[in-house]
Amino acid sequence: MKKYMIAVAGMILCTCVAAQAGYRTEVTVTPNTEAHQYIIQFKIMDVAIDGETKELASPLMAVQAGKEGTVSLVKDKDNGVFCTALVNEKETGIEAVTTVVVKEDGTEKYNNSQSITVKK
Repeated sequence: MKKYMIAVAGMILCTCVAAQAGYRTEVTVTPNTEAHQYIIQFKIMDVAIDGETKELASPLMAVQAGKEGTVSLVKDKDNGVFCTALVNEKETGIEAVTTVVVKEDGTEKYNNSQSITVKK
């Protein structure tokens, strides 16, 4: 699991990249224009054996600090991508916890949770 954290001109920008069992995910967290709100950008890719990638989904959501946000992109009840995010503001910075689940034919093929902390 690789973690990248970047602070640019007082603006917080966090990116996490994770790959596992044929899937690769990237999650970017940035502050929204509204106070205590954050934009979460997910990117979920299917990685073939030869390394070629195909984007499955790239949902975007806005979450309020301290409240969990969810987005589901489903084909039917047994197939889809399910994403959750929770951003907590702390005196020292922010902590974002994200989860991506991919289901195929009713089976969880991918489940990855990541926690990112960015200090002020």
